[in-house]
Amino acid sequence: MKRPLPVYFSIIYRHGRVMHDKAMKQFGITGQQMGYIRWIGENPGISQEDLARRMQIDKGAVAKAVGNLVEKGFVERRKNPDDRRAYCLFPTEKARNIRSRIEQCARRIEGDLFDGLTPEETELFENLLGRVTENMMRMLEGGKL
Repeated sequence: MKRPLPVYFSIIYRHGRVMHDKAMKQFGITGQQMGYIRWIGENPGISQEDLARRMQIDKGAVAKAVGNLVEKGFVERRKNPDDRRAYCLFPTEKARNIRSRIEQCARRIEGDLFDGLTPEETELFENLLGRVTENMMRMLEGGKL
C-alpha cells in the first residue's frame, strides 16, 4: 500500500528515535542527545546558535538540550571570547569516552536501515533525500508554506 510521503518520514523518524533511545539508555542519554554529543564532538567550540542552525532545530530547544547535557556532565559551556553573550560548546572527557561507542551504535542502526540496498542505491537515496531537504528549507525560507 502506497502511503503519502510525509507518513514514511514520520515512521522513519519515530522508529529511529525509539531505536536510538534504546541504544543510548546505557549511557543515560536519549537518542536526540546522542546527536548533540556527536555534533559537538565533531565541532568542538561550536556556538549554540551555529549548532541550532546546522541541526535545523529551534534555538530554545538547543539551549534546553545542551543545558541538560551540561548537567549530566557530557558538555561544557564556555563564554565565547569574541561575543560575551554567546557560548561555545565542548565535549567533556565523559563525552569523549563514549563517543566511539555512540558512533558504533549509530553505524549499526544506519546499516540495518539500509539492509538490502546496494551501495549505489544507498548513495542515491541519500543524495535524493538531501535534495528534497534542501528544497524544503528553500520553501520555508521563501515563505512558500
